[in-house]
Amino acid sequence: MTDIHLDQARKTIPPPITQLTLDELKAFPLPRAVESLPTPYLEELTNHHDLLQGYIKQLEAYHAKQQEIIGHLSSLDDILENTIYKQLIKDYEGVIEKINQQIKSINIIYQEFINLETYQYQLLSSNYNQDNLRAKFKKLIEENNQESVEIVKSFGNDKGAYGSETSDESLNDMIEQFKDSRKLYHFRKEKLNRWEEERVSGFL
Repeated sequence: MTDIHLDQARKTIPPPITQLTLDELKAFPLPRAVESLPTPYLEELTNHHDLLQGYIKQLEAYHAKQQEIIGHLSSLDDILENTIYKQLIKDYEGVIEKINQQIKSINIIYQEFINLETYQYQLLSSNYNQDNLRAKFKKLIEENNQESVEIVKSFGNDKGAYGSETSDESLNDMIEQFKDSRKLYHFRKEKLNRWEEERVSGFL
């Protein structure tokens, strides 16, 4: 709606007023009463600013241009009053009100986000505090230790299933798996000991 009003204002704005030229003013030839004056009086007329100004103002072309300017100003005043003030400003006031409502909605959403974020941190704090993390890490170490035992048991079960013969390759694989598992176990165990002695802040 605002764009339509602006287009309407552009259509109704009168064209710029052109400057009145000397030819359009038609100041010459001088009236006979002036031309018949003695030379000293003519010189005084041409040198006297107020007299020249009075002469120009009584010319018909000057009066016509003056009326054109008055009409132009009247049209502009009408545009300011009816188009810009009564229409555009009201439209912008409506837009401002919508913007204010949207800002209020954004503030409400933002506050909800802050509340949810706070709640999330509270959940994280309760689930991932030092005691809970330490207990989970101990459980992980126990599982790691059990994994080492299972590697040996699995190898023994496979050996019993296929008799006493085992290949060097399978034995070497079992040993490597066991070594890797125990290395990880001792590494984590040392981390836990340091953590409990408060030599480190955690297991990471």
